[in-house]
Amino acid sequence: MLPASTYRAVVIITVTIVAVALSYGAISAVSGFAWWQTLMLAAFALGGAAEFTFVGVIAAGGAPILAVLAGLLVNTRNFAFGMAVGPFFPQDWKALIAAHWINDESTAVARTGENDRQRWRAFLLMGVAIALMWPAGAVGGQWLGSVIDADMLGLDAAFPIILFCLIRGDLKNRSTLCLTLAGIVVAVVLTPILPLGLGAVTSLSVFVFVALGWLVRRVVRQRRAVRQ
Repeated sequence: MLPASTYRAVVIITVTIVAVALSYGAISAVSGFAWWQTLMLAAFALGGAAEFTFVGVIAAGGAPILAVLAGLLVNTRNFAFGMAVGPFFPQDWKALIAAHWINDESTAVARTGENDRQRWRAFLLMGVAIALMWPAGAVGGQWLGSVIDADMLGLDAAFPIILFCLIRGDLKNRSTLCLTLAGIVVAVVLTPILPLGLGAVTSLSVFVFVALGWLVRRVVRQRRAVRQ
């Protein structure tokens, strides 16, 4: 069994996801997409920001290939999420299916588990909820059309607040806190410059500096060992 707080988090996030999906569907309809195109994109991309980016590029008159590349670039953040959930993922066919459900919300909810079994179950619960409600909400938004006003609902602020509440326990670790602050600075500085959705993705560049630091540290230790 999972803690009651995990179920509450899943319910709150799912409600927010449906609201955002409605706005995505409405934007997709205004941009000229058929309902089945909106549904297929929501079901197969399942990335939120990637779908908004794709539809935005097409609506602005961009080439489809550029829209696809932009969506893929935005979803590169899932590589980092994959590394976070990898330790508790089963090493069998289940991982192939669950890999499609790796995203911001499922990874954050999984972090609330006290052990690998709870993390896996929390991940599945959030992943299934998103896989069902995001496409359903998108189709609903497609049918509602221009009635949905995402700006008025303030949905752009809902997700960051929810995700921050889920990971606040991890920020007690000094290294994690420093990396988080560095990523925030990078994202805030580059968001006004880069296309929609890419500013946040560039925050992952802080891991490059971590990798370089780890490599330099390893080389230094090896040289000291040789000298001794």
